Order: sequence, then structure tokens, then C-alpha cells
Amino acid sequence: MLEEHLGYVGDSVRLEQFKSAVAQVVKHGDCITDLGCGTGILGLLCLQAGASRVYAIDATAMIEVARESFVRAGWGGQAIFMGDYSPRANLPERVDVVICDQVGYFGFDAGIIEYLADARRRFLKPGGALIPARLRLQLAAVESETSYGLADGWRREGVPSEFHWLRQYAVNTKHAVNLQREELLGAPAELGSIDFREDNPDFFSWDAELRIERDGVLRGLGGWFDCELAEGVWLTNSPFADRPIKRSQAFLPIGEAVEVKAGDVVRARVMARPTDSVIAWEVEIASGGRKFSHSTWQGELRTPAEIIKRNPAHVPRPNSRGQARMIVLGLCDGQRTVRQVEEAVLREHPGLFPSVQETARFVAQVLGKDTE
Repeated sequence: MLEEHLGYVGDSVRLEQFKSAVAQVVKHGDCITDLGCGTGILGLLCLQAGASRVYAIDATAMIEVARESFVRAGWGGQAIFMGDYSPRANLPERVDVVICDQVGYFGFDAGIIEYLADARRRFLKPGGALIPARLRLQLAAVESETSYGLADGWRREGVPSEFHWLRQYAVNTKHAVNLQREELLGAPAELGSIDFREDNPDFFSWDAELRIERDGVLRGLGGWFDCELAEGVWLTNSPFADRPIKRSQAFLPIGEAVEVKAGDVVRARVMARPTDSVIAWEVEIASGGRKFSHSTWQGELRTPAEIIKRNPAHVPRPNSRGQARMIVLGLCDGQRTVRQVEEAVLREHPGLFPSVQETARFVAQVLGKDTE
């Protein structure tokens, strides 16, 4: 987790663009909400620009990193830290600006649409501002053998043939890659746009025509974003950009590599249901009529029991782990200590798990996650 956030904090281009956007949008005395704050760097930029206070929200242990960093920077008294997912959080007041960097690799694939829609509805004052404001999604035809190796790895030399069938999952997976210009078969096309200041649908479908500019081998699609933080201030992870941020792109493979020639047209359709983290893509090479259809839904490893549980008509019942969780939480009466809860579980339910150690570990996990 720290390594990931070091990449964000150490990305000078990213910080420079966010700082420019904050300088344009944040006014003296503004109240800010930072969604998925991580280290808290975006909230700090807002305070340094004149904001009066920041609500920093993050569901991971990074909230403690943010808390300590604010104190060390001298801004601890102007921040309220909330350890939760923003859709579960409640603020005591409306704010002037909501800021967030949950754009993932493809722009929409890290929950930003849902988070900003919820924040716009519940947190933001009328006339308040969002940073970022909108996305433009870009798509290109990809030749990259390195990227395709992520999708084709299960049948490469050295992998026992009994496991080659797992390739069907890998070619239905969105992969994070670092594309180079020379690995692309032509200029990108704008796939679509998403304006966070407006209501957006639950399901998106975008179409693009990609023109092949040189002979090569088509192995999939590359996707990235141009993100408008404020008017005229853009952030991008495009491999074509002179100053991109240090962020991977999304690679959507096709089932079989296909030779293409300069002048060929590749028709692509990308569909997404961001709240369910599902992306589907269809690719057609016009000259040869080859067609491919993929979906991250098909790339998920699911047991038969998991499939049954996703059926809306299924009648759910607590399993043994769920029953154990209810036992532990039922002992949390506001008076027992952690040690007393653990002792009560071991005494009253000695066979809850195969060993005392595992029972104690489970109790600690439940109390750490589901209690205050």
C-alpha cells in the first residue's frame, strides 16, 4: 500500500496539475471533502490554497498516514479524518469542493463515477465544484507482445498443458500495462466522455473506429484517459502525451493475434457497468471479418456456490462463518473488553474453529473490522 501511494505522491506531473486545478477552483475559506484521500496530499494542497478545513475520507489504513502527515505539516487542526468508504460516510455540513483521484487506468474503472455521484448528491453545496470535472476516454489498437503475454501466459512454453485452459480467463481480463508509442498500430480514437457534474447511467456503451497505420499484428485494445481537473487543466496517462502522469494504461486482449495491414479498420465497442466492475469489449477487423467478444465477467473465477448466491431468487442463509461472526458480535455489549469477548467465545463455543489459535484470530478480525 505504501509503495502504491509513494507512486502517487512522487509523481511531480500529477501534483503539478492538481495544484493548478486547486489554485483555480478553491477559494479562501472553502470547506473541502477529499474522497479516498490516501496520504491526504490533495487535501493538503487545498489547505495550502486557502481552504478552511478538509474532511479526509479513506477506508484503508492510509487514513492514519494522512492524519499523521497533516499533524507534521502543521494542518492537523483543520482536518477531520473519517475511516470509511465515502458512500457510507456522513458529513455534518455541505462542502464547497469535492476532490478525488480514483480514475484507475481507464478513467472509470476505480469507482470514481459512483463516488462523485454520491458526493455530489449528499456532500456538495449547490453550485459547488468537483475536481475532476470530466473524463475523455481514449482507445487504440495494440500490437504489444509484452502486454499480450499477460493474456497468453497460461499457454506459454514451460506451463504444463493441463493448465492451458486457464487462458480463457486471462484473455477476459483487463490488464494494467505500460504501453510505448511503438507498440500501438495507429493513433487513438476518442471512445467517449463522462461528465461528473451530470447524472450518468449505470451502463455505458461506446463505439470507435480504429485505423491501422502500419502493417503489424493486432493483439488487443489499449485504453486510457484525459481527465479535466478544472477548466483547461488536464491530467492524462496517454502514451502519446509529452507529460503523462505515472499511471498504467488498460489492456483489453483479444482471443487470437491477427495480422493487419496499413489502411485496415478495426471496429471496437466497449461496454461497462462501473458499479459492478464489469467491462466488455467487442472487436471486428473489417477487412477479414474476424470478430472477438470478451468480458471481465467471463474472466472471473467463480465456484458453483458463488454463482448460485448471485441469483436474485436465491434464499440466503448464514454459513458457518457468518454464524460465527454473529456469535462474536452478539457478545459486544458495550461492556466487555476485547479479551473478555475472546474468552467468552472460547468458553461458550469451544468448537467454533478447529483450534484455539484460529478462534482467537477470527475474533480479532471481526472486532477489528466490525466494531468501534
